[in-house]
Amino acid sequence: MRRAVALTAGAVLVWTGGTVALAPVAHAGTVTPTVHCTLPAGQGEATGPQQMSVDLSPGIVDPGGKVHAKVTLGPSPATSGLSLSNVPTTPSIDFAMSGGATGTVTVTGPQINLDIPSGKPIEIPPYEGDFIIPADASGPISFTPVRNLTRTKVLGSTYETPCNVTGGGGSIGTVTAEGTAGHPATLNAPTAAVRPSTGVALSGSLWTVGATPVPSLCAADGGGCDTGKFASSTLTISGSGELTGSAVLAAAGAVPDGSYLVKVGDGTKEATAPLTVKAYLPTGPRAIALSSSGAPVGSIIRVTGSNYFQDRWINTVGLDANGATLDDTAVYAKSTSDGTFSADFTVSDPAIAAIQVDEGNDPATVLTTPFTVTDASATLSAGAAKVKPGGTITLSGGDWPTGTTPAAALCAADGTACDSARISGSTLRIGADGTLAGTVAVAGSTPRAVYALQVTAGGAQALTPLTVAPSFVVLTPSAGPKGTAVTVLGQGFAKVATVSIVGLRADGSQTSDPARTKVVGLDGAFSQTFTVNAADTVAIRVREVLVNPRTETAAFTVKDGTVPAGPAFALSPPEGPVGTVVQVTGRGFAPVATVSVTGRTADGKQTSDSYVTRVIGLDGTFALNFTVRDPATRAIRACEVLVNGKIVQQSFTVS
Repeated sequence: MRRAVALTAGAVLVWTGGTVALAPVAHAGTVTPTVHCTLPAGQGEATGPQQMSVDLSPGIVDPGGKVHAKVTLGPSPATSGLSLSNVPTTPSIDFAMSGGATGTVTVTGPQINLDIPSGKPIEIPPYEGDFIIPADASGPISFTPVRNLTRTKVLGSTYETPCNVTGGGGSIGTVTAEGTAGHPATLNAPTAAVRPSTGVALSGSLWTVGATPVPSLCAADGGGCDTGKFASSTLTISGSGELTGSAVLAAAGAVPDGSYLVKVGDGTKEATAPLTVKAYLPTGPRAIALSSSGAPVGSIIRVTGSNYFQDRWINTVGLDANGATLDDTAVYAKSTSDGTFSADFTVSDPAIAAIQVDEGNDPATVLTTPFTVTDASATLSAGAAKVKPGGTITLSGGDWPTGTTPAAALCAADGTACDSARISGSTLRIGADGTLAGTVAVAGSTPRAVYALQVTAGGAQALTPLTVAPSFVVLTPSAGPKGTAVTVLGQGFAKVATVSIVGLRADGSQTSDPARTKVVGLDGAFSQTFTVNAADTVAIRVREVLVNPRTETAAFTVKDGTVPAGPAFALSPPEGPVGTVVQVTGRGFAPVATVSVTGRTADGKQTSDSYVTRVIGLDGTFALNFTVRDPATRAIRACEVLVNGKIVQQSFTVS
């Protein structure tokens, strides 16, 4: 048995009405006993050594009071015959008391999700918990581990794995049970220098329960204490008298470099600890950077800098071509505790030709960098330009004002009567290069019609056509030479219905190309390849057979040239928030084989989302809807089952 009793360097002085005393401290120890584990579900038993390290605080506690324990366990001799992931696990440990109290106390940690590898020692992460000592306890109490107990939830049942200490153990520490009112409080502060405007972590024990701790900063001799030298505080006192939290120092101008005492008082007790304050000192020349060297009027660009003195006002302003200051463009920011700053600068004047930065109006600190006001018109595209009510559409565009937040609305086809209430959600964002990307969701109550989708940002505005319909077809491609294999994608059709696909002439009659048929999936979607050989084709029509019959058409333009190669795998949309329904389409797969579609994490593992299967059509195509619910999703993969194992994958971004 090995015991360790440590006195923290920051806890050496206690202020108690003008006297100085040593502070009682928390007790910690480590033992490595032999434990015997009984495994659940008939998996047998295991015996072997297991290290146990425990920190107990406070060192002195009232009879009937609360003790806090930090428990760190080494690998258990117990192993699992199966590899299990995300197993809900609750650890606990029992201690036998001796000396000032007898009996057994238990420390129980919070439930965690644990990955348990097959055949390897099970290791519980460090955990913390509280226990109560008996009300009649008096004097030093020694605590000896007697048992670990782990509760796991697997397959709907809870299993217990007890590991009893059978030998080689011993005490891991003591606490003393006696009234704490007359004992001085302890205070621990960082031993390394801290910077102004940063949080100072403070801790201690034996403080007055229910009191409010107030920090102040004093001179090294204990005089001149000032609560104003701390800008804010999160210090609290627990039910067992433990002090935790941090206090944020005031700015560098109010707290010069030097050696201090930090003092905390709760109205009944006070304690101090040494504290050294040293502001950030630049390590090189000042430097500035712009998030973009040019942008249209209305853009917001980010101006950043480094190697400035901390807590100084940094002035940022635009200059015209003659170097004159454009006063209305000025913005102000304060440098941080690491000598950096960041300011959002609005491109509000077309005359801006450069951006100038200085520190506290000091001419010696002026830095200037060129900037170009661009004259661009924002663009907007809605991809397939068709969506069901309540559905999501992917948008893209360019030349948008950087640093601005885009907003979407649905308008009449001529761009009038725009209504943002018809957009129920948006993930739109504008990149540093002015690129617009993301998705918008159309409200479920939106009537069927052809609309104009409007996006606005920082004074820029663009429209793009959008058809909202409960059912529709999308052609990929929508134009091409004779012989083009067109992927006909349908949404909103009757489940398991058969649809007929034909080409149409300008007069509405059917072309000479043979009709194709496809069975609609349970999600109302289908995908089928239709080859356009008739030069007089102007549209492709889809009609349900022997059901409604629902009919939808989409225009197709016959062009000169060679037949383009079609995509093998596509996602629509390729990004979106958790809950996004992604339409997955594929071509070039084995006819009548089964394809399995799964979500994938960054390391290639399957996500927690349920997989979706679909029987591939005779033309080698398929379409299905896959719902992304796992935020760890980074890609969606399709794999043929029990055929040639063809695998294709496309990235998906959870926004």
